[in-house]
Amino acid sequence: QMYESGEEPSLGGEEGYHTAFFTDIQSFSAFSEKLTASELVSLLNQYLTDMTNVLLENNGTLDKYIGDAIVAFYGAPIEVANHELQACKTAIKMQENLEILRQGWQEEGDRWPEIVHHMQNRIGISSGQMVTGNMGSESRMNYTMMGDNVNTAARLESSAKQYGIFLHTTEEALLAAGKHNYYWRYIDKIQFVGKTVPIQ
Repeated sequence: QMYESGEEPSLGGEEGYHTAFFTDIQSFSAFSEKLTASELVSLLNQYLTDMTNVLLENNGTLDKYIGDAIVAFYGAPIEVANHELQACKTAIKMQENLEILRQGWQEEGDRWPEIVHHMQNRIGISSGQMVTGNMGSESRMNYTMMGDNVNTAARLESSAKQYGIFLHTTEEALLAAGKHNYYWRYIDKIQFVGKTVPIQ
């Protein structure tokens, strides 16, 4: 699109209805204790490659990596139909692919410590209004997202730990993705720190 329009990227954002997606590895600090730096890089690169392929195959936009975390969103810069459902498809497929990765690591025997054989990741999904666009400085910018619903997705990912679950979405994302598409379980009505309105 930038090539066809002949426009250089510039700072600024557009508000729209999108889906934010956060995922990271459970208890990742324990991995870094048991692996050398080079082993950790090798493991992470394999994991991130596989998870990113799933994300892109389901029309997600990769925002950034933060260590082992993947930050992504759906519906920008290219409009995506049923982006809430696409995010849920990504979450399920990531879990399935992680099971295949675990089996591969187990088959490598003593190359990896036991913790790698049982790797799990947590995922938070939230749909709503947010701003997407180029943010940063005039000399270096990043195409990213910002807004309350972005924070909600990040909080859902981290709060999944308290509930002993791995996939955590808002009710709004559930309804938009379609109750009939998956089996859902109601978890709680949560009021995150700093928020005044609880979410389902």
